[in-house]
Amino acid sequence: MTSVSGNRPANRIQHRLRPADRNDLYRLQEIARTTLPDSTSLDLAALERDGSLFVAEWRTAIDAFIVLLPLQSSLLISRLTVAEEARGQGLGAWLLDCAAMHARGLGLIAIEIQRPEHDTPGIAWLAKRGFARLPHGGNRVYLTRDV
Repeated sequence: MTSVSGNRPANRIQHRLRPADRNDLYRLQEIARTTLPDSTSLDLAALERDGSLFVAEWRTAIDAFIVLLPLQSSLLISRLTVAEEARGQGLGAWLLDCAAMHARGLGLIAIEIQRPEHDTPGIAWLAKRGFARLPHGGNRVYLTRDV
């Protein structure tokens, strides 16, 4: 993915999405520790090597990261994490739009994400952004959105 810039209309703060590099790892680990309950399973160095880890930054600060994994016909959003202090400003929705644009650039037709079944606020947030539940059993909810 090439760098993507975008303005959030509500407050005109400009964010830039770019591939992560080694200099970002400390901040990404910090965001993961404070926002992800299973952050011990997050191998940021491996994701950086695979080229699937992208960071969203504002000025010089990293506010969020997203992990994108191409599948056969869709792009899986493996992680979408926004730092606590940057939440509620539209950054997560902007990252979803960036993922959709990246999927289109790869010739894919949809973006997908999985959430734990008990994450009803997260599932509702995704539904408001055009995601539909896929039929599936188990303790995970699979959601998809056309690009």
